[in-house]
Amino acid sequence: MKVFSKALFSILLIVTFVGCTDSKSDTESQEFQLKMDQTAFSLKQWKVDGSHRSSIGGRFMKGDKPVANAVLQVGNNKRNIETSDDGSFQILLDQSLLGETNVYVVSLKDASIEDKPISKDQSDIDKIDPLSLSVYYPIEITSTTVSTQDPNQTEVKGKLIADQTASVAFFQEDKFKISGLVKDSIGNPVQGAIVWIDRDTGEGFAKSSPTDGNGYYSMYYLPEEDEDTNLTVDYQSIKYTLPTNKVFHFPEDTSLNVEITLPREGTVIDDKPPTLVSHTADGALYLGLLVGLDVAENVDYTITIPDSEGNFSITVLTDVWEKNPTFFETNMSTFIAKEKFQSGDSLPSSFIEIKQGAPRNINSELKTN
Repeated sequence: MKVFSKALFSILLIVTFVGCTDSKSDTESQEFQLKMDQTAFSLKQWKVDGSHRSSIGGRFMKGDKPVANAVLQVGNNKRNIETSDDGSFQILLDQSLLGETNVYVVSLKDASIEDKPISKDQSDIDKIDPLSLSVYYPIEITSTTVSTQDPNQTEVKGKLIADQTASVAFFQEDKFKISGLVKDSIGNPVQGAIVWIDRDTGEGFAKSSPTDGNGYYSMYYLPEEDEDTNLTVDYQSIKYTLPTNKVFHFPEDTSLNVEITLPREGTVIDDKPPTLVSHTADGALYLGLLVGLDVAENVDYTITIPDSEGNFSITVLTDVWEKNPTFFETNMSTFIAKEKFQSGDSLPSSFIEIKQGAPRNINSELKTN
C-alpha cells in the first residue's frame, strides 16, 4: 500500500504541475486579432459631397481583451490611427475604388492590455495578420444551364450590380498606339529622342518613350474626330517641328506607324515622304473591368466581356461549378495587336490578368424571382 500511495502521489504532482503551466501561459498564448463587423463593401460612384466614403469601425483584441493605444495604418496611407481604451478604432473607407485594402498594426510601443504594457515577447507585429477590406461590384447569378456545346460543362449567366448612379467602364477600346522609328538624315537610328503630339487647343497631348537603340518609340493616344495635331521631336535638347502652319492628321479609331527622318540642317521636318511616312496599324489599348472565377490557374473556362448593363456569362466544367467557386474582379489594361473586342465576346481564362489588390473571393448570390 505504501508503494501504491507514493506512485499515486507522484502522478498527482505531475498532473498538478502540467495544469499550472497551461493555466499560466493561457493569456500569453492568445493571439492578437483585428476585428470588424463588415469587411466586404459594394462599390459606389465617386461624388463631390464625399458620400462615397464610409466610416468603418473595428476593434483590436488579444483573445477577449481589448488592446489600447496600438497604432494602425490603412493601405498606403501613412496616417496613424490609435486604438481607444476599449480597443476600438475608426477608418474612412473610399468605396469608389475597386480593390482590397489592408488594415495593419504598425506599432505596439505604447500599447497596453488592462492598463498593463505589452511585454516584449508579445510585440512582434509581423505575426499579426492584417485585416483585408474588399470593395467590389456584387455579383448576381441569373441562370445556370447545361452547355449545348459540351454536356460536361455548365453555362452560367451573371450580372455585376453597379450603383445606380455609377458609370462603369467595362473592358473596351481606350486608346490607340502611335509608334515608329526616328532616324537621322542618312538613315541611322536615333536613340534617346522623344516624340510629342499635341492639339493646337492644348486640350490633349501624348509623349513617347525615348527611342531605343533601333530608333523605336511608342505612345498611346485618343484622336478626336479626324483632328489635326502638332508633331514635335525632342533630341539632344533640340526641338524638331513640322513646317510653319503644318499639322499632322490623325484618323479615328486606328493605331498608326509613323516614321520620322530628322533634317541634316535646321530644325524643320519635311512633312512628306520619305522623311515623314505614316500608315495605319492593327491593334488598340483596351482598358476596363473584367470578372472571372477565383480558381486554380490550371482550371480553364471561358468568360464574356460584360455589356453596358454588367451582364456576362461563364462556361466552365460542371464539377468545378458544383464546388461553388468564388469570383474576382480586376481592372485590366493591355494592348491587343489584332483582335477587335466588344462586349459579349468570349475570352479564355488565361487571358485575364488579376491585378495586385484586385478584390477576390467574392461570393455570388442567386437571383430569385
